[in-house]
Amino acid sequence: MVAQQLASGPKMGAEKLIIRSEKARFIDIMSLLLLRRPITSYPFVEAGDQTAADFGSTPGDWFVALTEVIQKALAAAYYPALFIGAAVEFLLNFIALNNGILGIIWNIFRCKLVIPLNREAPNYRSMIGMIDGRTELKPLPAGGGPDDRRLQVVGVSAGKATEEEFYVDVESGECGSAAVPLVQQQYVNGRLLRLRTYSVFEVTVMAAKLAYENAAYIENVVNNVWKFNFVGFYSCWNKFVGDHTTQAFVATDRASDASVVVVSFRGTEPFNMRDWSTDVNLSWLGMGAMGHVHIGFLKALGLQEEDGKDAARAFPKATPNAAAGKPVAYYKVREVLREQLKKHRKANVIVTGHSLGAALAAIFPALLAFHGERDILDRLLAVNTYGQPRVGDKTFAAYVRANLPVEPLRVVYRYDVVPRVPFDAPPVAEYMHGGTCVYFDGWYAGRAIAAGGDVPNPNYFDPRYLLSMYGNAWGDLFKGAFLWAKEGKDYREGAVSLLFRAAGLVIPGLASHSCRDYVNAVRLGRIAAKEA
Repeated sequence: MVAQQLASGPKMGAEKLIIRSEKARFIDIMSLLLLRRPITSYPFVEAGDQTAADFGSTPGDWFVALTEVIQKALAAAYYPALFIGAAVEFLLNFIALNNGILGIIWNIFRCKLVIPLNREAPNYRSMIGMIDGRTELKPLPAGGGPDDRRLQVVGVSAGKATEEEFYVDVESGECGSAAVPLVQQQYVNGRLLRLRTYSVFEVTVMAAKLAYENAAYIENVVNNVWKFNFVGFYSCWNKFVGDHTTQAFVATDRASDASVVVVSFRGTEPFNMRDWSTDVNLSWLGMGAMGHVHIGFLKALGLQEEDGKDAARAFPKATPNAAAGKPVAYYKVREVLREQLKKHRKANVIVTGHSLGAALAAIFPALLAFHGERDILDRLLAVNTYGQPRVGDKTFAAYVRANLPVEPLRVVYRYDVVPRVPFDAPPVAEYMHGGTCVYFDGWYAGRAIAAGGDVPNPNYFDPRYLLSMYGNAWGDLFKGAFLWAKEGKDYREGAVSLLFRAAGLVIPGLASHSCRDYVNAVRLGRIAAKEA
């Protein structure tokens, strides 16, 4: 089946559709809706020869027009949002570092007022860190037993674990000893789902959340809170944007003889409208056997040419020449992984990210496969993403399934808006998700959706889901206010988190994108296992 899908992939010739939203005029958007002209006839649309021939007289539908309206709104809000975001983060850090309003008054009186001018300081938190300040990894319970259903997900069949293999004595210090790695694969009920001491979900969701912070903050948490080993933080260059727009960090569970190397990409920053614009953009590039892949995410990873004819030229295997201080994300992370896997001969690789970072985490191993990097791929343990937008078409999904040694797991919480973009708008943009979706609804009740399946309200704007979406927003606000009473102080939410949840009452699905709910879902959620 996979071979058939790959065989029916992109044709020879230029396969690309690039929508230059900055060139689209209001009259063009109205024309998309009313005149129904062929999508490739508009001056702001750049289509490859083969794409133009395939589309023929195909008009742009209302999802294309809606996307352009959203892009215009995001572009208009870019600078205001940037300034507001910087002011809000400064104010929140000012309050936090002085221990509240009363602390500010007391520190003024003592002449010890803390003013957070250095955004790269190890105690400076991003907006994401203000919404959810938790940094500790939560160990697996010692007495869960092999029939514990928490975090159980459809995965790879293996032998059934015994009681002796499953139990871990936390109190005796067995966790993290030389004999038991901090992160070790476990099989339960014939399904690949857990790690000894820390679940793969716990490590990846916390790494995805931590990636939003600055380098010094990440290093401090990895080394001193997790007791892992911080390898490096990489701020990488996007030649098309002309800025360092992609960030990632790498860590190992130990400085020597590590069992796992963790790669985490930074996601969509709440006040960065350029990130949101990338998530929504419908543009794609033909990448040969990989199929059609979102061009914005390819650019963030290191695309070199907008070439729909030669994928090897667009994204070459050899590391391109980069100016000093301008590393390219895919190549830099690949280089670091090679070094770490040579250093740690028994280590495996975990790749993760939230939001935009999840998109990069999903494409990164596909590019490794495209370039034949078997030395890294053969040691790939997991690709877990959270709140991931769509990154490619069905050919891309089939390519990933055929060429990766593991099934990517994509976690989605309720009506999170980001996994529902870019819109699936065939034939202009035939985006679909791949891998197995772990979908959480209600009070962190979850289910696995097989590869090719999608979550409810997949394109977000279906009016049939409107009442449910607003009902979920009210439910999440109520839950955020009172969950601590049932689950303990780790689940107590502050004013910043509750205010962000309240934003979901205006734009339903926005608050569901919070890292807090993804962390809660991993720690509190239960997923019924499928029988083999």
